[in-house]
Amino acid sequence: MAKKNILLLICFIAFISLGLPDGLLGVGWPYMHQQFDVGLDSLGLLLICLMTGYLISSFNSGWLMARMSVGALLAISCALTGISLLGFAYTPHWGVLLIMAVVLGAGGGAIDSSINTFAAHTYTAGTVNWLHAFFGVGATLGPAIMTAYLVRDYHWSSGYLTVGSAQLGLAAIFLLTLGLWKTKDDTDEPVMSARPAQTLRLPVTWISVIVFFLYTGTEASVGQWLYTILTKGRGVAPSEAGLWTSIYWGSLTAGRIIFGIILRRMSVGKILMGAFVAVVLAAVLIAINAGALTTSIGIIIAGLALAPVFPSMISLTPSRAGRQHAANLVGYQVSAATVGAALLPAAAGLVIDRFGLNFIPVVQTIQAVLLLLFYLLLVFRYRLVR
Repeated sequence: MAKKNILLLICFIAFISLGLPDGLLGVGWPYMHQQFDVGLDSLGLLLICLMTGYLISSFNSGWLMARMSVGALLAISCALTGISLLGFAYTPHWGVLLIMAVVLGAGGGAIDSSINTFAAHTYTAGTVNWLHAFFGVGATLGPAIMTAYLVRDYHWSSGYLTVGSAQLGLAAIFLLTLGLWKTKDDTDEPVMSARPAQTLRLPVTWISVIVFFLYTGTEASVGQWLYTILTKGRGVAPSEAGLWTSIYWGSLTAGRIIFGIILRRMSVGKILMGAFVAVVLAAVLIAINAGALTTSIGIIIAGLALAPVFPSMISLTPSRAGRQHAANLVGYQVSAATVGAALLPAAAGLVIDRFGLNFIPVVQTIQAVLLLLFYLLLVFRYRLVR
């Protein structure tokens, strides 16, 4: 039991490291694109490079986990993310930045897939929500760190230098704890994994993949574009916009902590249904641009409503697909989430020239409605939860 708790603590730390870079980019991008002499919509290309690295590692997560412990993956992945973030801070070349983005994505994808597979087999839905809350801690600290530097007239690279150095420190911690991952807990049972083709033939696989694509794309789109929409689209002061970006990620974090408790008393199905409906409501409140109060309420609801979706859906993977398919399906879901997190914010950016920044929340509302519809398909056709 003591060993399981230590491993859980290490997983918490790993998810903090996973969230930090996401928060940095959302606040830093309006300044970064000027230095690299590229347009605002070039964020899409940068996100696609991040996605490419994520896909390479997450889609092959089963192969990676069969050849090394989770601890080794954490050490290597945090080292990769640390090196790439330092590359973000120091490179003056747009092409090199794109290469660093691929490396950053690869490190993040390995962390994401391996720990989610481990957690889905080992912990309850409530605990998995707490695990993902620590992603929110990192995502909340990211914009706060970047905003703190920018409002004091420091260069945006200071944020990446700080977080990159912290990632290398985390890599050292994981390296020192490798021995904890070498032996399996006495209660662990070996599970034979199904072949990828077998998992891909399951109807529930494809609907699950679409849900993860839409969910993470919506979450990332709000987080990546919120600061830019508020400052350049609605005239909000940079310090206030940075605060609301942090509040969005902070609501995501607080929601996962809260739902980690609530899930001990309520069914996962009821929580998820309410969450998907609330995501639509939040997107509408932000899109209608009816004033600071309405937008602020929408931002808070968005963070709280999105909070339980990813961890709760991950925790259901072994029960709805079978333990033999879980490792494959988690990898596919994380891969789909990665594609969504890159493509949907990028697609939203394509409307800027034609419709303006304030049309992006309308696009996000459409995504939220589609997300609800595909979740309902899972529930009623494939009995996602009972």
